[in-house]
Amino acid sequence: MNGFQSIYETYSRKVFRYLLALTGNEETAEELLQETFLCALRRIRTYEGRSSIFTWLCAIAKNLWKDECRWRKRYADLPVTEPVLTDTGPTPEEAYLRAEEALRIRRIAEMLPEPYGEVFLLRTVGGMKLTEIAALYEKTESWARVTYFRARQKIIEEVSE
Repeated sequence: MNGFQSIYETYSRKVFRYLLALTGNEETAEELLQETFLCALRRIRTYEGRSSIFTWLCAIAKNLWKDECRWRKRYADLPVTEPVLTDTGPTPEEAYLRAEEALRIRRIAEMLPEPYGEVFLLRTVGGMKLTEIAALYEKTESWARVTYFRARQKIIEEVSE
């Protein structure tokens, strides 16, 4: 158990940021983080070492998030809290307009084909470095940089319309 505790201490913050980028909601990200590590603890013997532990944990987290999304679609009539993106502006009106714009950008990013939207959200919302994103996708840092740039350009085009 001591070895797994060190895995949790090493990777929990990074996995949380990854989940926060996916979900846009701290509570959901925290719940999924706990489920991710519980799942990982149960499956630690199946870890083959073909990818980094961080990548393995993020794959588990992403699958749990997809399950959560399917569950939400199934129970769509239940109230689901929308992520609240706020910015402390000088006036309430400005804060509202900024939050609306941030939500609009997030929705546009979520509609982009994979991996563009996900890479954009991981970088902007999750605060992940391009090297971490590249490792997650088992690609080069150049791939992550180009993918992020293209996603950003697509979002700028969409917002400008």
